[in-house]
Amino acid sequence: MSPMIVSINPENMPLHKLPFPALTICNVNQAKKSVAERYKKFGDSIDIKLLESLCSDQTDADIFEDNIAGNADWDHTRSFLINVTQPCNEMLSLCIWNSASMNCQDLFNAQLTDEGLCCTFNVVHRENMFRNPRDLNDMNITFPLPSVDWTPESGFPDNAPADGFPWRAKGIGTDHGLTLVLDANVAEYYCASTKSPGFKILLHNPTETPNIAKLGEVYGPGIEARVAIQPRILDAQPTLKFIDVNKRLCLFSSEKKLVFYRTYTLRNCEMECEARIMLDVCKCVLYYMPKNKTTRVCGKADAKCYGNMKKYVPRGRERACEECLPACTEISYFERPSSAMLSKFLVGHYIQSITLAQNKTAEYFTENMLVIHFYFEDNSFMRFTKGEIFGLTEFLSNTGGLLGLCMGFSMMSAVELLYYITLRVLCVARQSKSIQPFNK
Repeated sequence: MSPMIVSINPENMPLHKLPFPALTICNVNQAKKSVAERYKKFGDSIDIKLLESLCSDQTDADIFEDNIAGNADWDHTRSFLINVTQPCNEMLSLCIWNSASMNCQDLFNAQLTDEGLCCTFNVVHRENMFRNPRDLNDMNITFPLPSVDWTPESGFPDNAPADGFPWRAKGIGTDHGLTLVLDANVAEYYCASTKSPGFKILLHNPTETPNIAKLGEVYGPGIEARVAIQPRILDAQPTLKFIDVNKRLCLFSSEKKLVFYRTYTLRNCEMECEARIMLDVCKCVLYYMPKNKTTRVCGKADAKCYGNMKKYVPRGRERACEECLPACTEISYFERPSSAMLSKFLVGHYIQSITLAQNKTAEYFTENMLVIHFYFEDNSFMRFTKGEIFGLTEFLSNTGGLLGLCMGFSMMSAVELLYYITLRVLCVARQSKSIQPFNK
């Protein structure tokens, strides 16, 4: 009934076999104030409605009238989001990777997520993430070379170079991690997705698309934060494939192929499932969902449909994507943060080293900047391995032991009992008859 057991693997995973987590960073500010005011003053009715939908608690179906919604297609909305959101070159003031100061544009790419325009780090090359990357209709993205085909199940190839992408940390501590200085630009806040200024930051698997609106951690400006990365590693023995899926409740990558993603993970499967359901019901998908060039992206005319999809569950199911099971081999990342307030008396050397902040005062730095360090604190990490609780080897050994015990009791004990009752008695009797008494 329960053929699987999860145990602690005695062999830890070394640091050089684990990729640094992918990071997605978004400014919680949904629109720059200067751009928003320009749209309100000189923009057309569509841009004004788009700005209202971005900053209002009302649903898109309540904001857009039928005569305007048809003109608010995805191409127009995409240009609006890119223009109104803080770009990555303004958000990222300083990037230090493995103690080397690097151009932030070489480390981060702009990506449209469910939180708007965000910046991503260490996500695998799109050739290794998607099955047909050329069919994607997305933003122009550049990746550092050489690229490595890493997956949680197969790991890094044996011939992977040490500086292969996705990157790996070369040691523990902040000296071998990622240090960022982020500019919130609080004066440009027009409306935010939270009740406070700052950033949403999500650590995730490099092969996954981030779901940052629901899962991102919030970090405010004016602090220095240290984030110790704690990976959670689950793997499985190959013999687990012979156990029925309904009993082991996990999937190997070869057992379920996704349409868009090359690597099977629970979140990738759920992302595809949600997109497929929305495409079936609304005949379109949201802009951050997996899609190809022929898939229609939902415009504001579809607001009544996609606005009700959050609670939609197909008939005959208890939940929308119940066919998506966890992967048998999964790697996820959790953070253990600590922080302290910035002091304007201690940030002078930072201002001198940051190109975008050289014209900024110490007061601006302490009110708008976030200094954050991401790093590992261990050289090896515990693994939890799923395996058979009673495999062929255990069956044979237990069966042999039980049979040995049974035979040892029935046969040997019977022979010994027969011996003591018959032969032993006869031998003792014959020995007693042959004894002669002493003669005088």
